[in-house]
Amino acid sequence: MHKAFKTNVEEDLTLLREYLFSRNIDHRISESGLYQTLWVFRLEHVDEAIDAHEKSKTLPAKNPQGSTSVALIAAPLMRLLRFIPMVPVTSSLVLLSILVFICAQGGGLSPPTSSVLLSKLFFSPVTSVGDQFYFVSLDRVISSGEWWRLITPMFVHFSWTHIIFNLLWCVELGKKIEKRIGYLSFSFLLIFSSLSSNLIQYFIYGPSFFGGLSGVVYGLLGFCFAWEKMDPHKKFDVPKALYIFMFIFLALGFSGLVDLLGIGKIANGAHLGGLTFGLLLGFLSGAASRLRQVSRRPK
Repeated sequence: MHKAFKTNVEEDLTLLREYLFSRNIDHRISESGLYQTLWVFRLEHVDEAIDAHEKSKTLPAKNPQGSTSVALIAAPLMRLLRFIPMVPVTSSLVLLSILVFICAQGGGLSPPTSSVLLSKLFFSPVTSVGDQFYFVSLDRVISSGEWWRLITPMFVHFSWTHIIFNLLWCVELGKKIEKRIGYLSFSFLLIFSSLSSNLIQYFIYGPSFFGGLSGVVYGLLGFCFAWEKMDPHKKFDVPKALYIFMFIFLALGFSGLVDLLGIGKIANGAHLGGLTFGLLLGFLSGAASRLRQVSRRPK
């Protein structure tokens, strides 16, 4: 990140931040003692942030007693409206996942096949005879033309906790990556992270009821990790503690300790598959970014 300016911690930067958000300028504010510092992610935004800060000083201060209730409602709505065009693929992923979950809840989730929608999204078609479930093999899925099943399990979630946890990480990581590489490349990352996670889960554990965005989350995490290793000058600001936690959780999943804790069944193969593809694409993309920077340097 690049430092734009430092000012008194008591100065209200709300108007300035609203302007920067409207200009799609990624920024962050840190506080130290009596001062606060505004940082921008791109060097070319430094001058614009400084100029906007100077102009904001001439604007009248907001009346703290005026329209408080309206502001409380309007502020989150405005942030949402700004968020959608800034990261359309991430926004679409969130909205689609929530829509599928709500529709599936309406059809019931006990047993999982009771929802017609979910039965179309599972990796393998399934039929039940009494208490027994029978899954269709992968070659029959492909030969029948239901190729979408290789990707759509990422939209299947089994509880509110499951979907909320996954969507929070998809938003946190997805918005950073989509802004950096663009919506087309980000769509490619999402689709193939899902494909990789579902195939690895199938090949390791066989056909079963599995779903969720956790494999995609591991793909996004792997992409950020690998990119930063190849191009450390353009970081995604993912805390190192998060990398450590997620990698340890993956190892614990394969060790069987997570099952012993009673947390529930974990799609370890999906986590591994998503992480593998994310690392691969992250290394390639990070290396390409670094090469572009080197080629632009004056000789």
